[in-house]
Amino acid sequence: MLWILLHYTWAEPAVPIPAGSFLRGSGRSPDDSPQHTVQLSAFSIDLHEVTISEFESFVQDGWNRDENWSPEGLRWRNLNPSGAQKANRAADRSGNHPVVAVSWYEADAYCRFKGGHLPSEAQWERAACSNRNDRFPWGDSEDVEAVWYSGGKYGHLQSVLTKPVDQAPKRQRTADGLFHTVGNVWEWTADWYHKDSYQNKESPDPVGPSTGTWKTLRGGSFMNLPSYCTCTHREPARPDRVSFTVGFRCAYSTR
Repeated sequence: MLWILLHYTWAEPAVPIPAGSFLRGSGRSPDDSPQHTVQLSAFSIDLHEVTISEFESFVQDGWNRDENWSPEGLRWRNLNPSGAQKANRAADRSGNHPVVAVSWYEADAYCRFKGGHLPSEAQWERAACSNRNDRFPWGDSEDVEAVWYSGGKYGHLQSVLTKPVDQAPKRQRTADGLFHTVGNVWEWTADWYHKDSYQNKESPDPVGPSTGTWKTLRGGSFMNLPSYCTCTHREPARPDRVSFTVGFRCAYSTR
């Protein structure tokens, strides 16, 4: 029991999302078309992106526990026994910034350790815009001081220009109170990516293809133009990808 109490003392608060339906996709891009209604069971999701300090706690207490890793994740960990290492995950930032340079396998293991899972794409999208049909959590306007880089997707990365996970103007948060669902770091989701996923219109609780080559990233980063940082934009990435623009948050089943 003592270990369980210690295990959760550093956990970020999670926001409950009630069961219900929402309009998924935008119809603006081939891979998020057509728009369709999805029914989701109740779940909760981290208020903030996972921080550097939180992830390093997992490295100390959970990294070497095989039960926290999927079979594929164990193979990845055995080939990468230190991951990207602490210096790269921190990238010269303080501990309350989002952790970066984590693979999908590490993000999945962290969420298992925390008692949750990576959100499905549908869960992430529902949480990102609080059941609104807008491009961003605050509406459709790009004229806000949000965390994205005006030079666009191909800007030169000189430093990791994230914001602390709990610092954002109230108007940029979702109606449920979530911070930085767009534009700080890309966030891993549980689902395999396929450009035609939405053609299936699976509901309730869609989880995407059963296998694939790429996992799906959502939300955009500080290196992206607003068009990449919308609530509906989907981006494929290999699960072993390690990038200074990629982080994550966890979701939790509601029983």
